[in-house]
Amino acid sequence: MEEWLLTLQQTVPLLQQAERVVEIRKGLSTDRKYRVDLAEGGSVVLRMARYEQAEQKEKEFAVLQSMQSFGVRASKPLDFGVRKQLGICYMIVSYIEGEEAREVLPTLTDSEQQEIGFQAGRDLARMHQLAAPATISAWASRCVEKHRRYVEAYRSSAVQFKDDERILAFIERHLSELAGRPNGFLHDDFHVGNLIVHNHSYAAVIDFNRYDWGDPVHEFVKLAFYSKEASIPFCNGQLAGYWNQQEIPDSFWTLYNVYTAMAIFSSLIWTERTIPELLPDMMKRIETIVEEHDAFTRLIPRWYSWIK
Repeated sequence: MEEWLLTLQQTVPLLQQAERVVEIRKGLSTDRKYRVDLAEGGSVVLRMARYEQAEQKEKEFAVLQSMQSFGVRASKPLDFGVRKQLGICYMIVSYIEGEEAREVLPTLTDSEQQEIGFQAGRDLARMHQLAAPATISAWASRCVEKHRRYVEAYRSSAVQFKDDERILAFIERHLSELAGRPNGFLHDDFHVGNLIVHNHSYAAVIDFNRYDWGDPVHEFVKLAFYSKEASIPFCNGQLAGYWNQQEIPDSFWTLYNVYTAMAIFSSLIWTERTIPELLPDMMKRIETIVEEHDAFTRLIPRWYSWIK
């Protein structure tokens, strides 16, 4: 066992109860993650990051505390600490029993998938009650600046896809609609890979390490990129839960389309830079998205159906 882990087990009261420690290798986070089974029963998750990330991780811990106050079903934050001499910071959160929704949903009935999506949508709405700190700059300026950077990188890249210029033109026509959009909490990775299902029911959302601040509509881009390929009933349920089964306004769908179109370029470049071996998979996913949205000439994607 690594020195830093042994030291934490000896000095952190909660970890002194550890009976078994197993590394969790799922996910793309740079955090080291461990499931810690406690001698008196129950389990917790230990997450470790570099000491230089301590300020960022402390803020993440505070976000989890806020989620508890809003009634979001997520891991309970139990402890946070810094060990400068070891070059690390750590947090301990409660362990959520269950399985990754992406793996479980295809084995369930459509109504079960839909209900899981509905409950996830309710949790997402609760999250979005948290307003951004006053120090966070306007969403529109940050979003557009980021988009411009990715488009520049895309034009310099060898990666190309059909209808790219047509989609870029669509984005440009609608950029003005980002002005004045809310600046609130974003999980920013809310999809079936970060949701837990237990006994055929929605259990919780995990992995807040990529959280951001911005327009709540941006959160729904993950439906198109990740959740839809696992379960369309889940996606329809998530939207119904978020909107409390009210009809979704056209203004939402316009912004959803703009953000999804933007994400095509950022996803391609991010994949090319970070996990290039998955670039063919991302290209196929993008081709499907473009088709389902008729190259963004269609307001509502083909897979959506309103749940009354």
